Amino acid sequence: MNGKTCSSEDKSCSANEILYSHISTPPGIYLYSTQKSFQGNLAAYGPDLQISLMNICAEARLFAQTISNCGNVLPLTASPTSSVSSYTTDFSLDGTLPIRGARGELIYDQWNLILSSNPKLSMSEAGVTTEKFWTFATTGWGYASSSCVNGTLSDNANVGITGDPNDIGLSWPSFASDTCDQHRKVLCICY
Repeated sequence: MNGKTCSSEDKSCSANEILYSHISTPPGIYLYSTQKSFQGNLAAYGPDLQISLMNICAEARLFAQTISNCGNVLPLTASPTSSVSSYTTDFSLDGTLPIRGARGELIYDQWNLILSSNPKLSMSEAGVTTEKFWTFATTGWGYASSSCVNGTLSDNANVGITGDPNDIGLSWPSFASDTCDQHRKVLCICY
């Protein structure tokens, strides 16, 4: 009989380690939604809209139901100082990484396609959110400057751009103009 004797440090003998090695988190940029809904005054959580949105996403990351343990977070929104379209240069985001839903579902084959291609799955299908979300973005992720007056207002006399969780067209991030008093989610990325 040719048996192998395993030490406690030998991971090749551990059934759990063998199982974990086959169930690894696929690489990518993971999308998640805030659990809390916000009115349009999204700039209220920091010194400017972009930093405020980053603070919202950092706090939401603690409770996000995503399979990735990534640590860097950014909002999936547009602002006057930074936008999804400039994340590869502003934050050294790897534009070749795929975009995945909270459970690892493939939404885009790579980040760079988010600007010009239809997603493979809607945000709802990918387990990100089933509710509308603030983006403040035009098609192509440009900043819609009228969005709740730079995220400072939460009244019903001003509007902000929201995304549609069920849309799989190019317009999913710029689906509608909702009044700023509406409570909407914020989508975030973790990479």
